[in-house]
Amino acid sequence: MLQKSETNLILNIKVSHLLAGIFLAIHLGGMLLVAVTPMAWLVRLGLWGVLGWSLYYSLVTHAWRSGPLAITAIELDNEGVASVRFAGSETWQPVRITSRFVHPWLTLMTLRLDNRRWPLSLAIAADAVEPEPFRRWRVALKLQVVPG
Repeated sequence: MLQKSETNLILNIKVSHLLAGIFLAIHLGGMLLVAVTPMAWLVRLGLWGVLGWSLYYSLVTHAWRSGPLAITAIELDNEGVASVRFAGSETWQPVRITSRFVHPWLTLMTLRLDNRRWPLSLAIAADAVEPEPFRRWRVALKLQVVPG
């Protein structure tokens, strides 16, 4: 278990209605495209199933933050070392931020855990966090050097 300092920048992530709306619009648009594209019905049903599963997974992981891979908090210490806390857990796990996109309304990151083969994605919308910690988090991400 990692020790947490008072000066570490911790961002607690809550439910995001903005991300839920974005995911719903994108997936419904994909389902509409599958509906109007000429193809076999079996393929169409399969694609609708995949899109439905993708919508559910995206909502549970990134918008509602209730799935097993949902990150509910992320922390950056003074040395630039990041760690995350998953939903339903109180332990912090160290991560490496391998890529990031920072915008005032949305921050996207790819995180690498040592005990996982595949990286994790993290989407943080402005409506899911407190404004001042989110501003400080964006500034810290812009100033941090990500290893190539």
